[in-house]
Amino acid sequence: MTHPGGTAGILRATGATTALWLGIWWWALPGFGQTNPSLPGISGGGPPISAAPAAVDTALAVLAFPDETPIPVALHTVQDTVLFGEVVYVILDFADPDLLLAEPEPAVGEDWLVPEKVADPGWLDRLLGRNDRPGPEVNGLEPAQGTRVALPYRIYRTQPFRIQVGPFTSGVIEVQARISGTEETAAIRAPRPVGWSPLVILLLILALVLILVLARLLWDRGRKGEELRDRPLAPPAWLAAGIELRALYREGSLARGDSRIFLDGLAGITRRFVAGRYRINAQEMTGREIVNACSGLGHAISNPGSFARLVDEVDHHRYDPETSAPGWCREQAIRFYQLMSKVRVTPRYTEVPAELLIEGEKAWVELQREFAGATVHGLDRDPAPTEREA
Repeated sequence: MTHPGGTAGILRATGATTALWLGIWWWALPGFGQTNPSLPGISGGGPPISAAPAAVDTALAVLAFPDETPIPVALHTVQDTVLFGEVVYVILDFADPDLLLAEPEPAVGEDWLVPEKVADPGWLDRLLGRNDRPGPEVNGLEPAQGTRVALPYRIYRTQPFRIQVGPFTSGVIEVQARISGTEETAAIRAPRPVGWSPLVILLLILALVLILVLARLLWDRGRKGEELRDRPLAPPAWLAAGIELRALYREGSLARGDSRIFLDGLAGITRRFVAGRYRINAQEMTGREIVNACSGLGHAISNPGSFARLVDEVDHHRYDPETSAPGWCREQAIRFYQLMSKVRVTPRYTEVPAELLIEGEKAWVELQREFAGATVHGLDRDPAPTEREA
């Protein structure tokens, strides 16, 4: 069939068709470079498409032995899954049956692979027969021909890992979290006792009670049949005080006018007499303290109060910058002698050395001649109200 336009018509129709398709292609081409907002994961529409998860990082911890340690012949890890923070055991076999193994140190990953220190059993565990240390279950392993060592390590890693010792490398060990998700509550451990266990404390108390009972029985057994001994009484205090007061007069310090030395000696004699007469530590006491100590022991404070006033007055004058008159000093010595006369006890039932008794009596007679007829005003007045206080 011949085209009505002939060959020229055919060419014109073909050119028009080609021009039409070229125009359509030219108009639609820019649209292919634009994004379609209806497609997910493309900028401008829908959530982004997440990348495919990468492979989990499996760490390799290399345990290095000292140079002098032989190379192991086998490596075992009986655990293929551990919880975070738990202990994994690295089991090594050595050919030498008498090998003494030094503890290896992790050369890689030391921040998450920590050697676990296993304490020796305590004395109570040894007493009760609990001498076994915690260790792995090795029932599924073949018996070792030489030395088998189980090394504990605590894991602080959340991703899988392997352990390499010498030419041997363990399988992949997975680490699981202690809880399966953030919505789950972690288990709360029971509170552990602080310090010693109640059983240990009970045993110590029973042992202490047993020791006290045995000590008491031995003490009673040792005292059985022993005669009671009388405790000798101390010699009367006025014997030594009379001898010291006579020596103070014979020394001649008062005749020389050195009243301060005389008052120092008189204060010391008075305190020692009060200490021996009333059984108190009067050598380091003031007058108020002497009254309180005697009152605490049940003594009537009238006579101790008189000695206390004498001590205070003598202390006041012997520390006075101005020297006291010899007459006043002699009056205080007479006052002390008369106060002693009121409270002195004759050693009728007390064993006193003969030399002390003879010398004390001679001193007392000599003091009687020295102070014969002397009187001291205010000797019998009652103690001051403050001295009556306990």
